[in-house]
Amino acid sequence: MVVYVSYSHRILIDYSFIKWISENVEKKGTIISRMLRINQNSKEHKKENIVIWEKDFNKLCEENIIKDKDTIRGSVFPLEIGEDLLKNIIDGENIDDSLIRLILGVIMTKEKPFQSVLLTTKEEKKKYQRYKPFLEKIQNFSIKDEEESLIILNDLYRSYSCERDLCRR
Repeated sequence: MVVYVSYSHRILIDYSFIKWISENVEKKGTIISRMLRINQNSKEHKKENIVIWEKDFNKLCEENIIKDKDTIRGSVFPLEIGEDLLKNIIDGENIDDSLIRLILGVIMTKEKPFQSVLLTTKEEKKKYQRYKPFLEKIQNFSIKDEEESLIILNDLYRSYSCERDLCRR
């Protein structure tokens, strides 16, 4: 029996988070397995509850950090966003990648479950803080580092496990 769960958050992951997972040998299998379950069993966003900006995904593949595109695609959905469109909206030529990810995360809050979180690393989280005035105005979007990210993933996976166990009864 397939179980579908309405999760509390949609997740955006960045390049540095996937790189951290790939280097974290002892937790890598568990993290990817949980991400796969969360993504596959999302009621509102089947196979698209955990997304990554397509530019980050392609860079990870080019650098051979993601070795098997098809396997990781079950865990994350590469999302394309028109950089040219954003440059026209924001009226700037040099929009950095951090800002594009933040905008993508905010856009994700416009659909159910209306909450999104960006999973990153401690080092990368510091770079996002330069947009603190913008981030403080967004109530339903947050940024989490490695340890906080594991808590979020474990909570969402626990939601899946509970729903699965209820369906078995």
